[in-house]
Amino acid sequence: MKLYANLHTHSTHSDGGFSPAQLARVAKDEGYGAVAITDHDTVTGYTELREECAKLGLETIFGAEFSSPSTLLDGIEGEAGTFHICGYHFDPEYPPMKKYLEEMSLRETDQTKTLFERGVRLGKIKGIEWEEVLEFNKGITWLCNDHLWRALLAKGLMQPSDRGWYFTELFGVHRYEVPPSYPFKQEHEIIKLIHDAGGIAIVAHPHGQLKHLDALREMGIDGLEIWHWMMTDEEREQGIRLAHKYGLYISGGSDHNGFCAGILDKNSPRYADECTLGTTKEYFDEIKNRKINR
Repeated sequence: MKLYANLHTHSTHSDGGFSPAQLARVAKDEGYGAVAITDHDTVTGYTELREECAKLGLETIFGAEFSSPSTLLDGIEGEAGTFHICGYHFDPEYPPMKKYLEEMSLRETDQTKTLFERGVRLGKIKGIEWEEVLEFNKGITWLCNDHLWRALLAKGLMQPSDRGWYFTELFGVHRYEVPPSYPFKQEHEIIKLIHDAGGIAIVAHPHGQLKHLDALREMGIDGLEIWHWMMTDEEREQGIRLAHKYGLYISGGSDHNGFCAGILDKNSPRYADECTLGTTKEYFDEIKNRKINR
């Protein structure tokens, strides 16, 4: 089935490989009729995406993806302790939301700067100052290891073949060694914040997590992400049944897989056929118009 809207993507404003404008063009070329950027805990790429979508005749909606340590999953063997919540249509200028987005950018950027300084001390990063990294990524507030990597590549201080050791030795598990400047909000707090800011909250790629739907519904979750590479066929079918049963939105997207993530090699485990990750026109219209017609 060819899907209409790709509602879970990442740009260079978080950990994606394409600028927002490039991402819009890739989505258009792939055959989507609508695309949304859901960068991690930041919304700075939306204006560029919206402007490019308008030129291309693509539909778009406003969004972001939030990481939420879970009160439901903690301590459960075999399950990740984090829900990912995609918020759509919320007001980023709503003061508590604006404050949280600023804190999340500081959290990520401070950790990256600390690891940059560690790499300098170890002699593994040379020939570049932190201010140059900021200048290379002008307009981006949430800076991760990818932003430093691209700055190093642009200055000729790294080669593509260095990517493996760069991420393993300089970042990887070392990011967890850096105390965060600000904590993530838990899932119930994120859902409430999105709602208070006027938006809707959809749980992203709930692989292995559908059994917690009753608790998530009590917290106010508005929808489920169904067509995502992490979801099994059985989970997709179950998710659609549950969404229809409880009147939930049905979303989907490519995330870090497929053409919108720059994956062109059919032999890659992250490859996906054209327009197979996303959601249908019917379900997109429900999200866009904030009205379920089932």
